[in-house]
Amino acid sequence: MRRWSFALALMLPFLPVRLAAQDFSFYESSPRAAALGGAFTARADDTTALFYNPAGLAFQSAFRIKADFAFAHRETTAAWPDSGSRYRTEPSEFTGSAGLSWQPIKHVTVAAGLFSPYGYESYWTPGWPGETVVSRSRLRTLYFRSALAVEVFKGLALSAGVDVVSSDVWYRHYIPFNIPNYPQPRDIDIESSHSLHGSGLGFTAGILWKIVPALQIGARYQQEVAVDFAGSDVFIQPMDTTGARVPAPGGGTMEVYDLINLYYADQDVTGQLTLPREIAGGVAFTPVPKLSVYLDVQWDTWSGFGDWVFASTAEGAAINPSFTSEYQEFYGLELDYGVQGVPLTLRDAKKIKAGLEYRPAPHFAVRGGYAKHRSTVDEAGRTPVYPDLDRNYYSLGFGYDGPLFSIYDEGERVSDLSFDVFLRYASAASGPSTYPGLELTYDSSRLTFGVGAGFIF
Repeated sequence: MRRWSFALALMLPFLPVRLAAQDFSFYESSPRAAALGGAFTARADDTTALFYNPAGLAFQSAFRIKADFAFAHRETTAAWPDSGSRYRTEPSEFTGSAGLSWQPIKHVTVAAGLFSPYGYESYWTPGWPGETVVSRSRLRTLYFRSALAVEVFKGLALSAGVDVVSSDVWYRHYIPFNIPNYPQPRDIDIESSHSLHGSGLGFTAGILWKIVPALQIGARYQQEVAVDFAGSDVFIQPMDTTGARVPAPGGGTMEVYDLINLYYADQDVTGQLTLPREIAGGVAFTPVPKLSVYLDVQWDTWSGFGDWVFASTAEGAAINPSFTSEYQEFYGLELDYGVQGVPLTLRDAKKIKAGLEYRPAPHFAVRGGYAKHRSTVDEAGRTPVYPDLDRNYYSLGFGYDGPLFSIYDEGERVSDLSFDVFLRYASAASGPSTYPGLELTYDSSRLTFGVGAGFIF
């Protein structure tokens, strides 16, 4: 029991804390898998099999625990093709995953864990020309997965599990405000800040077949999850409107600042996004004892994701009863801020992942990987909310799997330890956009470093 408590204490600092990504599914939940380009479906030989192919858990004995984290620097730029003016978003990224598994009887394993397969964040240069579309946006998802894996025949395992999903959305942009019947010298930028939360349930399954010692194949299915979001939209106006005045309906005048506060009422808002179905298949081949080759193909159904659009729970005059029809007619203002956002029009995407592992010594491994992720948008759908690009991923890493000895009692074997480190670089081909008014060209790059530690008791 003391060893289990020690392992759980080590796990806590690595629970998923934040995920900020330029493409929704950049992050790999395991440093070992990341070093192999993400090609882990047919290997699935540690606790992170829970996330890549739960069927692999059936071949893992005893009680196991593993925690991982990653830190990344990512930069995305948008440039006008003619002038060369450039704008940038480069939020910091730090995230992690954690899981544990237990085999109470031979060939049957239960497991549970937390991971963040999808995430996104942009924080564009303040004052940039696309701020009416987006100034800042963020999507976070947290999956709690529990699974059961069974070796039904020698070398063949099946698994099934349940995903409990929690997700948060944050979206900021600016709304130009003016008064049609009493025009101001310039538009006034009103910040609209959305904050929403939602949850959902999903199903996952996997199969892993160890055909011969040198060859195994695997497949994984993850159900799409529809998340209904609910939250608030808060409006914030700049302070420099103080002092400007316009006529009031009942006679006299009114400060523009007060008129804006009367017109914009904070709203309860809703939205819906559907996290994609994933289908992955892979093969693991060991032609010689020290060398292994891995290959995965994955399909993601992003076409059902939906639009980055959020609507008020009220309609028409109910959006803001205080701004009566008398005010609307007097100032020429309609209550039309109830639906905000950007259509995404994503398409399904395929990923190719490949990895190579060499073991120079029994407990040490050197790994390398490559992956190709196709863009989920075309030129017309490439918006500053989500300017997804074709990407190439290159990764390196090393790992240790072996005994861990006590530093207090010399020679006492405490557990088995696995320790993995990776470095990953992603480059993106430039992608033009024909989105009206923002016909920009986007570029992106990212450097990621990650570490993972696991214990077997």
